[in-house]
This record gives sequence, C-alpha cells and structure tokens, in this order.
Amino acid sequence: MVIAGILAAVAVPRLIGRNSFDTRGFADQLAATVRFGQKLAIAQRRDVFVQMSTGAATLCYSAVVPCSAADYAPGPGGEKPYTVTAPGGVTIASPVAVLAFDGGGRPDTAAQLDIQVNGAGAHHVLVERETGYVHD
Repeated sequence: MVIAGILAAVAVPRLIGRNSFDTRGFADQLAATVRFGQKLAIAQRRDVFVQMSTGAATLCYSAVVPCSAADYAPGPGGEKPYTVTAPGGVTIASPVAVLAFDGGGRPDTAAQLDIQVNGAGAHHVLVERETGYVHD
C-alpha cells in the first residue's frame, strides 16, 4: 500500500507531464542542430541549409525541398541525413521553411529569426541576423 502511494505521488505526475520535458528537450535539440549547421558552413566554407517542416529539421547543401540524397549534409558522427524529428505532440513553427547559412556562418534572414517549438508550452530558438548566433 505504501509503495503504491509513493508511486502515485511521484511517478504518475512525471509520466502525465512528460510533454513539457519533450518540448524543452526538442527545442534544445533543434537549437543544437541549427548551431551545427552554422558551424558546418564555416568549417566547409560553403552554404548549408536547415530545412524545417512541422515535425523535423534536416541539414542539406541544397535549398531545394525536399533535399536529394546526394545533397544531405553529414551530422557530427558522419550520419546522413542529419535529421532531428520532433516527438509526438511537439511541432516546429518557423516563419521560414529553409534557413541558409553562407560560408561565413551568416544567416540569410532580414531580421532576428524566431523558430517556435510548440508542445506543452512554447520554447523559442532565436537566430541573430548579423552573426548567426543561436540561442533561446
């Protein structure tokens, strides 16, 4: 009886409220992906594109959506395609479908880009216009 009471008080609320953890975790993962795209553009001195849909983000060397297999950019471990997929109940709301970084790491945005991750609450991934700095 005591064990059931402890589980009901501690474990059940965490299982029910998991979506807020998923939302924040995916926002962090998306920010890391966008940062990696910028660093890849600088390291290889070429354009890198972050293609975003409501459920995923993929790194490519081409702005054509969807990216062809030959144009996938590698991930940190060399995996192709480098795609992060939103967990259930979490979506990406980006004002642009494709974010481009030039060989100097500068984004192609006219203003600060606000990529919103929606789920249990909203988290923001911001990309600065001049420097491409990615933060929340």
